[in-house]
Amino acid sequence: MKFYYLSKQTNSNGVMSIHADTCAQLPSVLERVYLGIFDNGRLASEAALLKFQVLNLDTCKCCK
Repeated sequence: MKFYYLSKQTNSNGVMSIHADTCAQLPSVLERVYLGIFDNGRLASEAALLKFQVLNLDTCKCCK
């Protein structure tokens, strides 16, 4: 299980990314929101959709 975070910043396509705590691309503390502890990125994505109602969301490629 890993800690997952939602980036506060969007990419050039307007998509927010989900990152695990071990990700090399994890945003700084001020640029992310804690989602919780999950078994995988899919479960973290589902939690982000429910909690923040973010429509444009993707899990970082190295965190899937």
